[in-house]
Amino acid sequence: MHVSPEPITTREEAAKEREKLLDFFARGLCCTVAHGALGDGGEPSEEALTKAKVVADDYLAAYEEWLVQLAARNAKEGPQ
Repeated sequence: MHVSPEPITTREEAAKEREKLLDFFARGLCCTVAHGALGDGGEPSEEALTKAKVVADDYLAAYEEWLVQLAARNAKEGPQ
Protein backbone atom coordinates (compact mmCIF):
# COMPACT_ATOMS: atom_id res chain seq x y z
CA MET A 1 0.00 0.00 0.00
CA HIS A 2 1.30 3.46 -0.91
CA VAL A 3 0.30 6.48 1.13
CA SER A 4 0.66 9.95 -0.33
CA PRO A 5 0.44 12.55 2.42
CA GLU A 6 -0.82 16.03 1.77
CA PRO A 7 2.07 18.22 0.64
CA ILE A 8 3.68 20.46 3.22
CA THR A 9 3.31 24.02 1.98
CA THR A 10 4.15 26.24 4.96
CA ARG A 11 6.97 26.49 7.49
CA GLU A 12 4.44 25.93 10.28
CA GLU A 13 3.32 22.62 8.76
CA ALA A 14 6.95 21.60 8.27
CA ALA A 15 7.76 22.44 11.89
CA LYS A 16 4.79 20.38 13.14
CA GLU A 17 5.79 17.40 11.00
CA ARG A 18 9.39 17.67 12.18
CA GLU A 19 8.26 17.65 15.83
CA LYS A 20 6.12 14.58 15.15
CA LEU A 21 9.09 12.83 13.57
CA LEU A 22 11.38 13.80 16.45
CA ASP A 23 8.90 12.44 18.97
CA PHE A 24 8.48 9.23 16.97
CA PHE A 25 12.23 8.74 16.62
CA ALA A 26 12.88 9.57 20.27
CA ARG A 27 10.28 7.07 21.44
CA GLY A 28 11.82 4.44 19.19
CA LEU A 29 15.30 5.16 20.52
CA CYS A 30 14.06 4.98 24.12
CA CYS A 31 12.28 1.70 23.52
CA THR A 32 15.27 0.20 21.73
CA VAL A 33 17.99 1.40 24.07
CA ALA A 34 16.18 1.29 27.40
CA HIS A 35 13.83 -1.64 26.85
CA GLY A 36 15.35 -3.56 29.74
CA ALA A 37 15.33 -0.51 32.00
CA LEU A 38 11.60 0.05 31.54
CA GLY A 39 10.87 -3.47 32.66
CA ASP A 40 7.19 -2.79 33.29
CA GLY A 41 6.52 -1.96 29.63
CA GLY A 42 5.64 1.62 30.58
CA GLU A 43 6.25 4.81 28.71
CA PRO A 44 9.69 6.42 28.72
CA SER A 45 10.14 9.34 31.11
CA GLU A 46 10.08 12.92 29.87
CA GLU A 47 13.79 13.18 30.70
CA ALA A 48 14.57 10.11 28.58
CA LEU A 49 12.49 11.48 25.71
CA THR A 50 14.23 14.85 25.92
CA LYS A 51 17.65 13.19 25.72
CA ALA A 52 16.54 10.92 22.89
CA LYS A 53 15.15 13.89 20.95
CA VAL A 54 18.64 15.41 20.87
CA VAL A 55 19.97 12.26 19.19
CA ALA A 56 16.93 12.05 16.91
CA ASP A 57 17.40 15.70 15.93
CA ASP A 58 20.94 14.95 14.74
CA TYR A 59 19.70 12.08 12.58
CA LEU A 60 16.81 14.10 11.20
CA ALA A 61 19.06 17.09 10.41
CA ALA A 62 21.43 14.82 8.47
CA TYR A 63 18.47 13.33 6.58
CA GLU A 64 17.10 16.78 5.76
CA GLU A 65 20.52 17.87 4.49
CA TRP A 66 20.70 14.78 2.28
CA LEU A 67 17.21 15.51 0.90
CA VAL A 68 18.15 19.11 0.07
CA GLN A 69 21.32 17.98 -1.70
CA LEU A 70 19.39 15.30 -3.61
CA ALA A 71 16.72 17.80 -4.66
CA ALA A 72 19.39 20.26 -5.81
CA ARG A 73 21.21 17.58 -7.79
CA ASN A 74 17.96 16.37 -9.38
CA ALA A 75 17.02 19.93 -10.30
CA LYS A 76 20.39 20.38 -11.96
CA GLU A 77 20.79 16.98 -13.64
CA GLY A 78 17.26 15.63 -13.74
CA PRO A 79 16.02 12.60 -11.80
CA GLN A 80 18.28 9.54 -11.81
